[in-house]
Amino acid sequence: MRNPCLMTAVAVFLSVTTSAQTSRTPGPPRPRSFPRYLHKSPTRPSLPSAEQKALRRATASSDINWVECPPEAQDLGGLCGTLPVLLDRRHPEGKKIDIYFELYLHTDPGAAESALLGNAGGPGIGTTGLRVIAIILFAQNLDVHDILLIDDRGRGLSATIDCEELQHATARFDRSEADCAAQLRAADSWYGTGDVAMDTDAVRAALGYDKVDYLGSSYGGVDVTAYATRFGQHLRSIVLDAPVGTPGLPAFARDRDSARSTRREVRLDCLRSPTCAADHPNPAAEFDQLIQTIRNKPVQGHAYDANGNFINVRLDEGSLLYLAINPTGNFVSIGELLAAGDALWHGDAAPLLRLGAEVIPLVSDNGDPTGFSQGAHYATQCVDGYQPWDWSAPVLERKKQFVDALSDLPSDTFVPFSKAAVDNLGVSQEKQCLWWEKPRASSPVTPPHPTYPNVPTLVLVGDLDTVVPIEEVRKVVALFPGSTFVPVAEVGHTTLGSGQCAAGLASEFFETLHVGDTTCAKTPETVWPSLGRFPLQAADARPAEIDPEGHNEIGEHERKVVTVAVETAVDALKRSSIGDGTGVGLRTGTFESSFDADGNQITRLVNCAFGKDVTVNGTVVWGSDLSLVADLTVSGAGTAGGNIHLDGTWQAPGPVGNFKISGKLGGRQVAVLVPEA
Repeated sequence: MRNPCLMTAVAVFLSVTTSAQTSRTPGPPRPRSFPRYLHKSPTRPSLPSAEQKALRRATASSDINWVECPPEAQDLGGLCGTLPVLLDRRHPEGKKIDIYFELYLHTDPGAAESALLGNAGGPGIGTTGLRVIAIILFAQNLDVHDILLIDDRGRGLSATIDCEELQHATARFDRSEADCAAQLRAADSWYGTGDVAMDTDAVRAALGYDKVDYLGSSYGGVDVTAYATRFGQHLRSIVLDAPVGTPGLPAFARDRDSARSTRREVRLDCLRSPTCAADHPNPAAEFDQLIQTIRNKPVQGHAYDANGNFINVRLDEGSLLYLAINPTGNFVSIGELLAAGDALWHGDAAPLLRLGAEVIPLVSDNGDPTGFSQGAHYATQCVDGYQPWDWSAPVLERKKQFVDALSDLPSDTFVPFSKAAVDNLGVSQEKQCLWWEKPRASSPVTPPHPTYPNVPTLVLVGDLDTVVPIEEVRKVVALFPGSTFVPVAEVGHTTLGSGQCAAGLASEFFETLHVGDTTCAKTPETVWPSLGRFPLQAADARPAEIDPEGHNEIGEHERKVVTVAVETAVDALKRSSIGDGTGVGLRTGTFESSFDADGNQITRLVNCAFGKDVTVNGTVVWGSDLSLVADLTVSGAGTAGGNIHLDGTWQAPGPVGNFKISGKLGGRQVAVLVPEA
């Protein structure tokens, strides 16, 4: 579903929760959707002593109930507690819920300079479950800063909302959402971000912090906005990462910005890849043409998803917009979209159908609600935003008001997509809220006539982000007078999980309150693999370049065969990165991935075909250092056959290099090069 910080991939917080938000079986034990430095075991300069912990407890409010930490938090030296707060603040004698938090103490002597707060957004993600990532990202700040992780009400371990049908997709979405609202009854108005901000400040005050540094990622930007406009005097600094957070946006405004940003996403992703750029010099125009093609005639058929499940696919314009806004893996889907469109125009629908099969559907099993609560997601998002209907109207009337509001928009609102594409449950956040209820006014994101504090603020966004794109983030930047805006190249939704650059900038900013050298943000840290074409036959491929440092004897046709063989191996790696490691080749064959004790991914191909007349068997080893080595046996009607060896890197930082391929085809020496991305 198109939930900020819940889709796309990418994001530091998103990456670690993805497996809990899909109906797929868990993937390989070391996911590849975020950088290598986030796979390491977290280390702290030192752990607090029992005396330090006892002193910290003694200086906190007696209202706090200190509890035993989960094992992972214990290993990191955490202090864990709950603070009771009113569920409905308008009724002081009413029900209370416990807000759960975890505290990681600084290492230097003396009092902490501040507490670093973090919120991953969603809304619906449990913050404390991301403790390992917080420690890895901000370990260097633990000298004089504590790290404070608070689960927002209804999420994590703070009175988790658990609506079984909605959480696990055991019934239709409309019925599941309506049942969840009925389950909460009047409380379905009480999970707005205004109440979250008041809960957060209550924890801050109970722990005795005067100043906090607040990181808001994706919908966590709304948390920061709500807090900053109420308790700005307690903010030392702010970091916003792809933030939602502009209150009062009219209905469909975020849908508009997301739809329009897809052109930039497709264009930049292709032009930065030498493989894609060579075949698609005008990617934006091709993307527009593909949209028009699908609008006129949706594509239907069957295809295998990344886990090898054979499913029925119907790709219409709304589905294409959903796909474009929510790229799979490290832009696997976006990097193949133009090539799949070109294949479609040549009568080959298989690549596009496969992309449609691989998209995570709106209705899917979200796993343990303490990791991500689907009920909490809608309980917050639906009451925070402006909806194009009257909440007192019955659902049938709301649907009519929704359609009327969409129809009244200018025809070019969502260019390059039509208005009809937005009338899609996966795309429109407004449509997703049709079956929610708001029996009472919720606590608004900001108070009336809000004042934004003039504190040091760093705002980051990826230039490939379509979930919360640059256009929306600029609106947030304009609200915070002390802000510095830093777009990060070749990054999708949320930047802190994209590599060392953004994480380093944020950590340094919290330490110094100054934005450091941002040069690293202007050049892609990693250029994601993209694709120029899907050859039906080897003759349709682009030939590999001759390696000037080797002795090549094969001609142009077999150099095309090498390109197809390399693409076959890389295709299996891509599918492994978005699935469970076991899948089916584009045309035929299977692959299976596993990991050795050193963290190297080993993918074995059995009769895989990327083009119809070239079959590949063999083993690909993607190292923990991002090296790539493959030994492949090549056969089929389109080649004289033989064995080739591949050396290079894959998804590695730095400029795009070449795979070096050696071996023999048809008894002739092979020495050629194929781009790594």
